[in-house]
Amino acid sequence: MNTSLQILLCVAVVIVAAKFAGNLTARIGLPLVLGELLAGVVLGPTVLNIWAIPWLTQATGPDTASVATIFKILADLGVVVLMFIAGVETDLTMMRRTVAPAFWAATGGVLLPMAGGYFLSRSYGFTVAEAIFIGTILTATSVTITAQSLINLGQLKSKIGSTILGAAVIDDVLGLIVLSVVIALAPLMAHTGLASWSGLSITLGRMVVCLAVIGLLGPIFANWAMKYAARLHGNHTEVAVALAVALFLAFLAQWGGGMAAITGSYLAGLFIAMTPEREKVVVDLHPLLNSFFGPLFFVSIGMEVNARNLGGRVAFFALILTIAILGKIVGSGLGAYWTGFTRRESIAVGVGMIPRGEVGLITASLGLAAGLVTRQVYTQAVALVLLTTLITPAVLRYAFPKASEPLDGEGITTLSVA
Repeated sequence: MNTSLQILLCVAVVIVAAKFAGNLTARIGLPLVLGELLAGVVLGPTVLNIWAIPWLTQATGPDTASVATIFKILADLGVVVLMFIAGVETDLTMMRRTVAPAFWAATGGVLLPMAGGYFLSRSYGFTVAEAIFIGTILTATSVTITAQSLINLGQLKSKIGSTILGAAVIDDVLGLIVLSVVIALAPLMAHTGLASWSGLSITLGRMVVCLAVIGLLGPIFANWAMKYAARLHGNHTEVAVALAVALFLAFLAQWGGGMAAITGSYLAGLFIAMTPEREKVVVDLHPLLNSFFGPLFFVSIGMEVNARNLGGRVAFFALILTIAILGKIVGSGLGAYWTGFTRRESIAVGVGMIPRGEVGLITASLGLAAGLVTRQVYTQAVALVLLTTLITPAVLRYAFPKASEPLDGEGITTLSVA
């Protein structure tokens, strides 16, 4: 069987497994993404290890690319699309409305977990580069499960709910900045343990110039492209042009600035979100993301995990999980408290920032690909994402102030947790 046929069969198996597992988790009130991750764990070396099946995955004939390599490329494309959609769906109005408490909650929720992860990792003998990246993994927040819990509590649009959502958005932006810096400095840290001043200056200068160019010209370019797309004949031209903008800026961020490609695609999403064609792009792109790119990426994450290697640093994992939870509660809580929230409200904000999700998984996968973390640490990072996502709804229910009243009409909104 040649590689083309193998990849067709492999992708079909992955999509069916992802949707079947996602359906099972959705039935018990958990996010679809958890099912897709678990499907990857089953298909990976933990259980079935489909990459070890010769007739399914080994290249034959004149083909030179293996099925695993092609699948990884598709998954990498999926993460770019995923972060692009995250940018398009960013609620900029909400960010502006709760900018002060959200900013300080996000800042505390980034700094404290990162510092805790770094110092704990160093105490366990990890290198500087590894410790920095482990700390970076702990910075990300996924608010999907929190938003669903807030809907169930009727508090999505309350002061606390709006602050949590705004902080999660700012948290992602800060996390992407930290991730881009770490990825850009990775070659320097890998060779010297610490980046030299000259190398650091060149790398950061390259990043700043690239971000300045994208930040200044990106909105103009995106607006022009979407206006041009609206004049083209044919169906779905807006989403096609929007994807082209996202892929181009992803390329520019990595090639020109040495950052992660997802930084460029996320910024592209923010720029497209400012255009009148935003809703068309969201409507057209969601089916493609949920049916193809999303499942491929999340299953690929699970397939990288070998749960048989989860043991070995049990104490380290327990401590890093504790830092991941308390770091958000304390760091984000202090940020909210600083801006006038009560103690109970501040705790609720901190609890809402606990779950790690897509960005945490993306960060871990980039670290593994860059050789900044071992496969065992990667496996523990995925386990951490799963556990923090599972515990948040129950803890948030108890942390939320009982006296807080939902706004009229709340609680009837629906939200996809795919």
